[in-house]
Amino acid sequence: RRPPQDAPPERHSTRAVASALKREAQETGWEGAHLDRFEGERHFVTGGALCGPAPIYVAHAWDASFSDLAACLLRDAAGELDARYSIDLFSTDLISPPDDPVVVAQAAIAGAREVLLVLDAEGIALKRLWVLFESMVALEKGKLRVRCSAPGGFGDTEAALREWTGRIDALDWVLSEATRKSDEKRLRWFAERTWEMHGKGIERVLAQFRKFLRKEVYGQILVGAVCRGDRHTCETLLDEGASIEQLDGHGNTLEEIASSEGFGELEEMLFERRMAGKPHCPLSTYFEVGELMASTEEVPDEVLAPFFTELGADVGACLAEPMADEEYDEDDVVVSLGDQATLPDLGPFSHRSGSSTRTPG
Repeated sequence: RRPPQDAPPERHSTRAVASALKREAQETGWEGAHLDRFEGERHFVTGGALCGPAPIYVAHAWDASFSDLAACLLRDAAGELDARYSIDLFSTDLISPPDDPVVVAQAAIAGAREVLLVLDAEGIALKRLWVLFESMVALEKGKLRVRCSAPGGFGDTEAALREWTGRIDALDWVLSEATRKSDEKRLRWFAERTWEMHGKGIERVLAQFRKFLRKEVYGQILVGAVCRGDRHTCETLLDEGASIEQLDGHGNTLEEIASSEGFGELEEMLFERRMAGKPHCPLSTYFEVGELMASTEEVPDEVLAPFFTELGADVGACLAEPMADEEYDEDDVVVSLGDQATLPDLGPFSHRSGSSTRTPG
């Protein structure tokens, strides 16, 4: 039963839903996890099992909105009706929780294909010890990805960038809390035994998590800013470290998004920023000098001529009347290959200086 819209925020939280499910289980005498009630049942549209192994483990805050969490998972499923997510609210026995939930969570993360970190609009999740633990364990295994449960995601403005930057910078393992003190002790003992004693250090692991969050959050804000055509915000995000290679949920590049939305100038700016980060290598990176010289015999003189200049002589005259050996110094013969390599023998063009002053046109 959904609480009224004007109910306090805690009535809309995942914790409130968990309390309601626990009361119902106590009243009906049900034992075990809530999802066990659907064992053997099939989806009325697809015919797929309603419960079973879930490839995606969800890390979230119990104090955040449950309806926002559900809507976020629906968006993430992108219309896949048989998509399965492992949510502790439904997969855990709320009346008789496991003796060591840390071990249970580790096993669930290890068995999942990926871990989806769902951040609420207020960033409550980033202050919860369980969320930090699940996220950092998943990050070490290369399984973590991030979404925001707010209807507008992480936002698409410079103000949203500043807000999330502040929340990410404020991450603190020591100040984060867990509801049950026994869980908090186990989590901190795990961090000390696994990270501190093995030389990683909790601060180093936390720094890696911050770096990952900035990349993901900034990238998603950047996609939103491109969709809105906000060039200034896009430039700010790129300057702050957002990736120019960021893709949207459908695999479209930033330039493709700008083009489809009709923002030509923004598309051009994104193209220039992307190409500026690409290496522009000289020919010598791809070809050996000897290979280039050997190929000159197969290329007409008029094709090669624009790549060479003469020191005080007309190119056409030199092509017609090669100089004698004593009339030039081999040290002056170079070809424009990017590294200005000195070539002892240029075959039929040994009388030319290769310091190119223009490209063929």
